[in-house]
Amino acid sequence: MCTAIMTLLAAGFKRMYAGLPATFRHVLAGKYRMPAWRPVAGACTLTTLVLLCPAASAGEILELSVTNHGGEYNLRISALLDAPENYVYKVITDYRHVYRLNPSITSVDVLPSDDGNPVRVQHYSRHRIGPFSYNVAWAGDIVESGHHSLRITTIPGSSSFDSGSALWEVSALDNRSYVLHESSMKPKLFIPPIIGSHIMKQHMRKETLAIFDRIEHLAQALRNKNTEEDTGQLKLVSGDN
Repeated sequence: MCTAIMTLLAAGFKRMYAGLPATFRHVLAGKYRMPAWRPVAGACTLTTLVLLCPAASAGEILELSVTNHGGEYNLRISALLDAPENYVYKVITDYRHVYRLNPSITSVDVLPSDDGNPVRVQHYSRHRIGPFSYNVAWAGDIVESGHHSLRITTIPGSSSFDSGSALWEVSALDNRSYVLHESSMKPKLFIPPIIGSHIMKQHMRKETLAIFDRIEHLAQALRNKNTEEDTGQLKLVSGDN
C-alpha cells in the first residue's frame, strides 16, 4: 500500500542529470517538447510515495526523517492525528482505495487471501517531476497483526526496487491517534548522487506529510458519517423527528 509510503522518483533522473543545461535552454526558447517516458518495468510500495506536491499539515508531526545509506532510502514519521484510532486504521488498510491517499496511483489489484495469510497488493502509478513523467508499479505482501499494526514487504521480482519494507502502528490517545510509520526502499534504477538523493528525500518528506493529511481528513469524514448514521438510527428507534 500506503505501502503506504513513498514512490520512486528515479525514472528519468539519469537523462535529466546529463542534459539539464540544454533542456533548460530549449524550455526558455519555447522549443522543448515534454518527453514521455516509457513505463518502468517493476513496482512500488504504498509507503514509497514521491510526488511533486506542496507540504501539508497533518495533525501534530512529532518526528520526520529521511536518510539515504548506500542507495537505500529510510523514512520514519510519527504524528498525532485528530481522529479516533479505529477510523485511522480503517483508512490505512483500505487497500482497494489507496489512490485516495496517493492520487498518482492509477490502478489497484488486491489478490484474495485466506485468514492468517498476507494480503498481496499490486498497484501502478504515474508520476511527474518537472518536464519528466514516468510509470511505476509495485507488488507487496501485507500482514496485519490484529493490534492496529501491519508490516509490508516488497516483492523484488515484481518491483522497481531491489528491496523494500514498511511498518504502520496506530494507537489511541484520548480521542486522537498516535501513528508511527517506518519504511525503507532501495530503487533498482540509477539515481544521480548528491542532487538526485537530495531531490528524492525532499519529495519523500513532502509527500509523506500530504499522505498523513489525507489519512486524517478521510478518518474524520468516516467518523462523521458513522456518527450521523448512528444519530439517525436513534431517532428512528425513539420516534423523534
